[in-house]
Amino acid sequence: MEQGVYELPLNERLRTFMRTEFLYARLKYFSSDLQDSWETRTVIHTLLEIYSILSRTDVRREVLADLDRYIMQMQRFQSVPDADSNMVINTLEDLELIKEEVVNIGIDYLKPLRTDAFIASLLHRHTLPGGKAEFDLPKYKFFLEGDKRLVSKKIATWIDVIRPLSEGIDKLMWIIRESSEPIATVAVGGQYNHQIERRTQISLVRIFLKNKKIFPEISGGRHLIAVRFFESIGEDNYQQYQDNVDFKISLC
Repeated sequence: MEQGVYELPLNERLRTFMRTEFLYARLKYFSSDLQDSWETRTVIHTLLEIYSILSRTDVRREVLADLDRYIMQMQRFQSVPDADSNMVINTLEDLELIKEEVVNIGIDYLKPLRTDAFIASLLHRHTLPGGKAEFDLPKYKFFLEGDKRLVSKKIATWIDVIRPLSEGIDKLMWIIRESSEPIATVAVGGQYNHQIERRTQISLVRIFLKNKKIFPEISGGRHLIAVRFFESIGEDNYQQYQDNVDFKISLC
């Protein structure tokens, strides 16, 4: 996420998407250039976290439903005179390619991870703090200290299992964020409330803040978005900011 941008998803579907997006960003960051076993451990641990999310709910079905919805939206935009035709065409092509990949992986796309004995042994101890310590899993230590090229190749194979869905989520989140322009406003005395109109569909609240000495806490429901800004008053101590705060809000 950009510096100075704070977000709150307003439904469970988007919370799942954003958790996956966050973990996939961490996965790409550390897997881009594996230097040592600690980075490799981070990559594998992150991969297991993504697997745990994707295996609990039918995320693939939700991603396909959203892809279809935005493909239809982009097709409608093609006939709108004021629309940016190049952006619409490029976005539509991206969505169709992503949808094709997500369709092609099939319903049982996680099977290569689920049936991998090595991954299964790591998943068995995944929720236990320190459960993948060297004395617990000597095979894991041996793997991490093996040929770097083979380790990287194996990890790339595992990442490919979750890549189509993760990249689909990345694209969907980009579209959701771009769907609404930020509006400048003021939090009087460090507090701001926004009434949601009855028929308005909002799934994501975004706060854009330039003041680096404060941060927002966002809460939201079907009818009201509330934002309170806080400042630090010492180590681990915070209080509500009492001055007015200029910021921008985007309701996507």
